[in-house]
Amino acid sequence: MRAAARLLAVVGALAVGLLLFRAAPRDVTLVYDVAGAPGAFGLEVVIRRGGEVVRRADLAVPAGRGQVRHAVRLADGDYLVDYRMRTAAGTVVGQRSVTVAESGTVILPLAP
Repeated sequence: MRAAARLLAVVGALAVGLLLFRAAPRDVTLVYDVAGAPGAFGLEVVIRRGGEVVRRADLAVPAGRGQVRHAVRLADGDYLVDYRMRTAAGTVVGQRSVTVAESGTVILPLAP
């Protein structure tokens, strides 16, 4: 009987550990691909999860670069990225969805 109780305690501890590990934020680098919008010079992003804003950033687009890197820490789940890109021709507004399931890099094309 004691062995069964120990086994149950170990399995329970592993389950709690797994639950806590999955809830921990992951290091994610969002790479906004702005190559489709020549003359882009600024990018505002709002990252939402379930309608709640979790991150907000105003990023400069380096001249001659087609990508902007944005390092964030996000928990596993689905997110919406609202963006407002400022270009020489005007402002481009859009939205992209992202699912975080592991640490790493996610490339989001932002073209008009």
